[in-house]
Order: sequence, then C-alpha cells, then structure tokens
Amino acid sequence: MNLFAFIFYLGIINIVFGFLWKWVFVLPFALLFAAIKFDRALLIVKAFGAYLLISLTALTTLNSLQDESGGWKLIIFPLIGGFVLFMGFSSNAYEQRKQAHMSYDYSLIARIENDAWFDLLLTIGSIILYILILFIPSIAINPINNWLFKTIKWAYELPVLGWIIRIGGVIFLLGIIWYGILMLLMLGGSIYSKIQGKDKNIIVEPEKLSEVIDDSDFEEVRKD
Repeated sequence: MNLFAFIFYLGIINIVFGFLWKWVFVLPFALLFAAIKFDRALLIVKAFGAYLLISLTALTTLNSLQDESGGWKLIIFPLIGGFVLFMGFSSNAYEQRKQAHMSYDYSLIARIENDAWFDLLLTIGSIILYILILFIPSIAINPINNWLFKTIKWAYELPVLGWIIRIGGVIFLLGIIWYGILMLLMLGGSIYSKIQGKDKNIIVEPEKLSEVIDDSDFEEVRKD
C-alpha cells in the first residue's frame, strides 16, 4: 500500500467508524444512561470507542507494512497513524467546546471543563496504546474489530459510492488535522497567557524596591 492509499484508508476508517459508532453504539447507550440518570457512564463508552478506533488505525498501519522489510515507510506510516489519532482526539475536544460555547449551554460547558482531565488522559493514552498495538497486535484482535474491518472494506470497494466515500475520507482527514492544529494553538496560547500573567503579578522584594526608589525623592516632596 502506497502512502496516498494509506492516508485515503485512514480517512475512510474515520468516516465509517464515526457513523457506525455514533448511531449503532453511542445513541442506544446514551438513551439508556439518560433514562437511569447515569451520564458519567458515557465516559466508559467513550474510552471503549477510542480503543476500537486506535485498534483499527494500528492494525491498518501494520497491514500496510506487511510487505516492507525496511525503508522510510517503516517510520513514516506509523508516524502518520499516530499523528492522525492525536489530531483526531484533539479536534473532537475542540468541536465539543466550540459547539457548547456557540449554543450557550452552560451546563455542557461546565461538564466539558470537568471532563478536561479525561480528554487529556484519553489523548495521551491513545498514543501509548497505539504504540503497544504496533508491537503486540493481539491487543486489538476481537470480533467487533473484525466486523468493523469487513464493513469498512465493503464501503471502500463500492464502485461509485466508494470513490465518494474516499473523497469524503480525505476531506474529513484534512478537517481533523486542521481542527487539531487549532486546538494545539489555543492550548499554547492559553499556556503563554498564563505565563505572561504570572510575570506581571510578580511581587517585588522590599530590598530590591529600595534600590529602585530613592528616599531623597520623598524628602523633596515634603519640603515643597
């Protein structure tokens, strides 16, 4: 598999998996947990979905390297797979924040802020799990992943619709990268602003303050 086909297929994985995961898995569980008033359980569902997507990405990366015994592909392909995963999770966090602020849903904004630790842990953990699967593929082998691969392959090989899905996959992939970069820029800007804020709020020690302010200046004011 060449680099262009590999990127294509990663985009298709994101599109088909995103559709199936949202409507086949998440929606029923969301309705169930809402009925029993146990919304926090959706974090477990979210983590399981991340595991499936990471597994699909890692297995696709390994499959693309089957005929390679050396060369630049052994480095570039795994890097691209990890980069797409990282940007994908970052862009999802960005989209959630954007939609919450645009809808002025303050309860959702508060929940997103409370779950920020989970998103950070999920992003870091996804990269670690991705690397582990590259060395231990058995972690990702299960009936659900097998079914997802068959469904994705079926969509990929459709004569006309397959090309439409491929183009959509590339567009979706570019969108993931774009929003992921925006999220990183926002995070960097937030850290920079906090550092600048701390610099402005530095308390000057009395000894250093006396070196800057001359007491004779105050004596001249009193004489006047």
